Amino acid sequence: MTCTEAAKNRDLCVPLYRAALKGDWKAANKIINEELSIVGASIALGSYTALHVAAGAGHVHFVEKLVNTMSLDDVRLLDERGNTAFCVAAAAGHVKIAKIMMRKDSELPKQLGFERKTPLYHAASFGQQKMAWHLYSNMSSEENLPRLFFTCINSGLYQWRRHLGTSLASKLLEDHPDFAFERDLNGNTALHLLARKTSSFPSGSPGICAKLKRYKNPEQALVKVLWHEVAKQGRERLVEVLTSPSHLLFDAMEVGNCKFVAQLIYEFPGLVWEKNSRGWTIIHAAVWHRHETIFSLIYELGMAKDVIPTFKDTVDGNTLLHLAARLPPPTQLNRLAGAGFQMQRELLWFKEVKNIIRPSYMQKKNSDCKTPQEVFTSAHAPLLKDGQAWMNGTAQSCTIVSTLIASALFAAEVTVLMGDHPVKTAPFRIFIISDAIAFLLALAATLTFSAILTSRYAERDFLSALSWRLKMGLALLFFSITAMMFTFSSAFFIAYGRKDVFSILVTGCAGVPVLLYVFLQFPLLTDIFVSTFSCTSIFKQSEPVVL
Repeated sequence: MTCTEAAKNRDLCVPLYRAALKGDWKAANKIINEELSIVGASIALGSYTALHVAAGAGHVHFVEKLVNTMSLDDVRLLDERGNTAFCVAAAAGHVKIAKIMMRKDSELPKQLGFERKTPLYHAASFGQQKMAWHLYSNMSSEENLPRLFFTCINSGLYQWRRHLGTSLASKLLEDHPDFAFERDLNGNTALHLLARKTSSFPSGSPGICAKLKRYKNPEQALVKVLWHEVAKQGRERLVEVLTSPSHLLFDAMEVGNCKFVAQLIYEFPGLVWEKNSRGWTIIHAAVWHRHETIFSLIYELGMAKDVIPTFKDTVDGNTLLHLAARLPPPTQLNRLAGAGFQMQRELLWFKEVKNIIRPSYMQKKNSDCKTPQEVFTSAHAPLLKDGQAWMNGTAQSCTIVSTLIASALFAAEVTVLMGDHPVKTAPFRIFIISDAIAFLLALAATLTFSAILTSRYAERDFLSALSWRLKMGLALLFFSITAMMFTFSSAFFIAYGRKDVFSILVTGCAGVPVLLYVFLQFPLLTDIFVSTFSCTSIFKQSEPVVL
């Protein structure tokens, strides 16, 4: 039924739509009393009724009043896509509205919507955990449970409900253990879908291993149950799930889901020997994708620590050190801002891998007849050039600032010392001392930044020397600016006296440049300290995973 046929006056549709969208029952009731048949009319594009609009907007009171004026047929009306208003409420996650509509018609949870999908499926596909749980007990006999299970995985419905103590995905798996090796339309198991989800922990998170053993993360708990169910079926089924349609471990490594990889290795340590089509182990993949957490597992493997680094790439003959010598994917390289710090991290990786391989492998050549060092130099030449330009630009900018500060402070110091001033007063002493300190710090900062500008920018310089100089220069500049603000403030106390309001106001404002410096330089300072102080810790685990 169209709005024109129901109301005979098309002007009623837009006001009713606005009232339903805002939840204004008083205005809507006035329109309905004027033309009762409009409650079952299409009032908007997409064949939405007033109930569709109000249910989607989440207006509980409006829906409750509206449903009382409707017949069962009106409540079950479909929109252009074939969805009832109940399906819309389910997708939006409005549980109270769903309960109101179910009191009117208990069969609504079983009425199929778009593409013959149930309201439960709609709730799950939109990630509405609470609504999905509510509808699970009223599930239609036509519900495709395997499809619902995979939808829960894709939508993240494996989070625990506190009052239920489990998740919907876990509940489905508990009721149907065979879902552990069920496959979706693309041939993926639930483990494959979880492997390709981005990890909740950063690649270098030191606490990841300790958290594995407590299973506080619902995703980890679900992975454990799935893996154990698969393992019960025997080695043949386990290998099939592990490697088809793609290898679980290497899928997870590609997207950075280190948590998943560490979880499976904790459950089954023998997986460290698994290889992909190129002959890589997960240690090789960890080096290629620059995942420190997984690479550090090699220190727990005993004799395997000496064996795994000897495996070569079956395609191009690259050793583990060759993989460390190549540029990583851009997503991993760009985890650090600034080409200088990126180059430093690459040097750290190359150095770390070099420490675990046999000395004879350092000079081994790949199929292109290149040693690891030759590959590193060639692959990182553009990054080295960018790092030089970045360091140069940063140092030049800071040198200009520190030089200007030093010049101004030196001039102020000389001018005051040559004049006749009451040297014994406290403000004057503060002025002289802070001016001298600020000048010396600014001069030291200038010399430090000059050392960066005159550097040879060799590869090894990026490992520690340049970053330490930059960090020291920025710190000296910060303290110089702080001391300069003391100098500035004390000058006003000398000129206007201690009790003058103007002097106090200026002193308060003097802190603004210091705070501004910290705020504007905070990202750079963060990168410097993270890059510098993580050099000795990025490859360390807080607790063992394999043992």
